Amino acid sequence: MAPDPAPPPEPATGSEANSTPPTAIGPSEPEPPESLRDLVITQGGLETASARRIEIRQGGIREAHGTAIDIAQGGIASAVATDIAVSQGGIAIARGDRVSVEMGGVALVVARAARVSQGGVQTMLAGEVHVEQGAIGSVVANHVTVHQPSAVGIILARHVHGDVRALLDWRGALAFGAATGLLLGLLRRRR
Repeated sequence: MAPDPAPPPEPATGSEANSTPPTAIGPSEPEPPESLRDLVITQGGLETASARRIEIRQGGIREAHGTAIDIAQGGIASAVATDIAVSQGGIAIARGDRVSVEMGGVALVVARAARVSQGGVQTMLAGEVHVEQGAIGSVVANHVTVHQPSAVGIILARHVHGDVRALLDWRGALAFGAATGLLLGLLRRRR
């Protein structure tokens, strides 16, 4: 009597159901091979991930490295890539050549070129910045262009173009720093 054949595999769910092969890297799994091209996460999460292209849909990663990272309704604690795009999601720290935020939020952006469209960034360090109906706490850049009314707390830039409402420009920041230093000096002397 022949042994029963193995049962058929169960259908794939979540990120496994995508057309790309499953390539999730969990905290207890080894580092990914150098040839890893595409990583797709749907309603799941990982500790770390490294691939040429990382796509997150309603999921999250603590640390991600890649050439292109695309987030829709998800989040990453730390992302490093050539191109980073966030749509209705968030990143704590985003470092890349090009970073785009649309209806999302990022705490810190370090980029050669950055674009914010109906989103928010706490701190941005970039060469070129384009803002369209966005909010930025502080920005240090070579060129800042604002296409529609936006709010920027502190701007330190060589060139600023467009309709922007800044709480402080570089002259205001300099005056604020001098006044704060003077006030703190007087308070210390009083003690």
